[in-house]
Amino acid sequence: MEQLLKKILPPKVVQFLKNRRIKRKNNKLKKLPSLSISQLEDIIRNKLGIKEGDVVLIHSSLGNLNLNCSPFEVLDLLLKIVGENGTILFPTYPKLTSLKFLEAERVFNINKTPSYMGILSELARRHPKAVRSLHPTKSVVAIGKYAVELTNEHSESIYPYGEQSPYYKINNYKGKTIGIGVSTKNLSCIHCVDDIMKEDFPVMPYDERVFDSTCIDSQGNEKRVSTYAHEIEKMNYNIPNFIKKYVESPICKDIDINGMKFFSADSTKLLEKLLSLAKEGKTVYNKKYYRRG
Repeated sequence: MEQLLKKILPPKVVQFLKNRRIKRKNNKLKKLPSLSISQLEDIIRNKLGIKEGDVVLIHSSLGNLNLNCSPFEVLDLLLKIVGENGTILFPTYPKLTSLKFLEAERVFNINKTPSYMGILSELARRHPKAVRSLHPTKSVVAIGKYAVELTNEHSESIYPYGEQSPYYKINNYKGKTIGIGVSTKNLSCIHCVDDIMKEDFPVMPYDERVFDSTCIDSQGNEKRVSTYAHEIEKMNYNIPNFIKKYVESPICKDIDINGMKFFSADSTKLLEKLLSLAKEGKTVYNKKYYRRG
């Protein structure tokens, strides 16, 4: 929506609307019950179902929670919950959309390019034990036992959510996906079904170009990574409504706790369900984007 407004409204008007939205959000946050670190731990363990040894992909926006603890404490809490045998992962996308980032020929530096997927993802990126996947627009950072295995092949396919990606590979470890301060609107792994089915998927969600992007790996070496980028206009869908309509709650569900958003998903069962639905012609995408013939 913000990208659309920037196209049709003067910059000062866009900034005014943005400031007003932030003010409304802050006023709303003040009315929410305070959430302590112990209460958050109870939610993660008992509502989201995360336990020792789990491999968990985490989407988060701590700014949507009325927390009375620091983001550092939240990251430490997540690491404590999964323990030495577990692994936590965060998407670490750049500020620009994938298409704009690649069209601008920006250089992705695995050690320096910041994450714009929330403060928790950026703190994870800076963690001394973090391992980050080499992908210009859909990189993932991982901390834990399987961090290397989950991230080490991401650059090898033009499909950012395909079999070589961490989004898919968590299924090899009975992975889970959760949202902290966000709903399934942020469920990135929903695109795994697109990239697995490829030409058999009802929609071509990508710009037709394959971009050859310059990336800097963890050793400072320059590499070229080829990838697709989503067409922005096709990303106008409602994941929460789709999940509520077609996916059983034990597989994936949105959770509201005192006005604060969370979600939990069994990644493997969700992917199986999405594949089954896609074969029936049911996807999150608008029907007008379906392939013809």
